[in-house]
Amino acid sequence: MPPPEQPPRYLDYILGLTGFAAGAVDIISFAKLGGVFASAMTGNLAFLGLYLARFSFASAIGSAIALFGFTAGAAAGHLLTRGKSRAASLQILLGGEVLLLALLVLLWLPGHHPNGSASADALITFLAVSMGLQSIVGKKINLSNIPTVVFTSTLTNLVIGIADTIVNKTPELSEDTKRQIGSFLLYFAGALCAGFLVFLDFMFVAALPFLAISAAMVIQFRHRRE
Repeated sequence: MPPPEQPPRYLDYILGLTGFAAGAVDIISFAKLGGVFASAMTGNLAFLGLYLARFSFASAIGSAIALFGFTAGAAAGHLLTRGKSRAASLQILLGGEVLLLALLVLLWLPGHHPNGSASADALITFLAVSMGLQSIVGKKINLSNIPTVVFTSTLTNLVIGIADTIVNKTPELSEDTKRQIGSFLLYFAGALCAGFLVFLDFMFVAALPFLAISAAMVIQFRHRRE
């Protein structure tokens, strides 16, 4: 029986870059936009409950905007790519993300965006919709159950893979487990880089996810016929 066909390597690069972007987005939105997660909707929903319980309405509104923005982005991404090839779908999704993140950078630069302000809510919207689109990127790539936006399930899957490797005394980890570890670490790398830039109060921190997704789009464009 012939071995299963391996997916194109460039898809791993796109997975890694989108994971990096998601980590950066969550730190930027949480640290700079009122304690909101724009990528990790489970955490964001939990914070929404906390903010409502504390009557912290500015942060609650930000969390609600993130939730609805993510939902709208995921719905738009699904509808725009229904019936299309993987290559065409990724070009649409990554192109849409780049546009939203470019608008984010332009809006970010003029100055301070206090919690509850119109500019902060607009920034949360751009980030959340872009992450909603990115969630469909993970569905279109469809490798190793990696969603590209929240990595709790990825952690569960890689723990299962490592445990099976140990119990079965397999000489090395499976490709799925290696890919899951890589994506998990790149999400952390994105969060770490954004965290350093936030700590240093670097003005262009919002450009970090834009650069990562732009690189992913360039890679996809170069391999659009595969």
